[in-house]
Amino acid sequence: MANHQIRDLVHTIKSSDLTPAQIESAFGEIYLSKDTIQNQMESQEIVQQFQTVKCPTYSTSIPNTSKIVHATGDSGIIPVLLPTVNKTYQLICADVENAGGSSATIIIGYTDGGSFVQLNSVSIAGGATGIFTLRNAYTFDSSVYPAFLVTSGTAADVTVNMVYSELVQ
Repeated sequence: MANHQIRDLVHTIKSSDLTPAQIESAFGEIYLSKDTIQNQMESQEIVQQFQTVKCPTYSTSIPNTSKIVHATGDSGIIPVLLPTVNKTYQLICADVENAGGSSATIIIGYTDGGSFVQLNSVSIAGGATGIFTLRNAYTFDSSVYPAFLVTSGTAADVTVNMVYSELVQ
């Protein structure tokens, strides 16, 4: 497809009438080479327009759905919560309390019920609180959800606190 032909494929369709199938049909055939950069950019602009009209609140927090949850440590990977199926959430922040007398190291991450992927870790003294530094707006659902792992110290002394919110999907 030559440069500047993307808009010609959808020029008779209003933003409110554009469908995902039309987007796929018109833009799915763009090769990702340097000579089609203009077509790539135009297709992105049109998709952004589609999102603005069709789903302007997609992936924003639903008011009054934020919750704080707590989970106490034990051996192995401990889910902080088990999300509802067919809902999407955002991890807002998390901290950890160590009620014991010795230091502990805690890893926060995601699990699918078997595997575990680390987001961050913190080592805290006994009787102290630590904050997990989360640099992104992490989303999750029932297939992969927040969990933690105590790698040193007494797991039963550790409590992870997390704030999350349900998102529009």
